Formats: sequence, C-alpha cells, structure tokens
Amino acid sequence: MDITAISTALSQNSVQSAASAQVQKLAMNAAEAQGAALVKMIGEVITDPSLGNEINMLA
Repeated sequence: MDITAISTALSQNSVQSAASAQVQKLAMNAAEAQGAALVKMIGEVITDPSLGNEINMLA
C-alpha cells in the first residue's frame, strides 16, 4: 500500500470513530431524558399514599 491509501484509511477510521461516539452520546442523552420523564410521571401519578393498602374481598 502506498502512503496516500494508508492516510485515507486512517482518516476514514477516525471520522467513523468520531461519528460513532456522537451517535452513542445522543442515544445516552435521549435515554437519560426518557428516564427523567418517567420518574417525573410516576411522581405525578401516585397522589394517595394509602392507595392500594386494602383489598376488597367482596368484590
């Protein structure tokens, strides 16, 4: 292989690695935002702490 081919291959590898890292970072940020939204939603739904403490056996 000549120098230009090696240089091109290394450059492409570097660009692919950088793009992969950016995609992983975006996915991680999206997952973190979804987790925070889920925690917020769960906190808003549970309003009565005594809810579910009793079972109606006659129903």
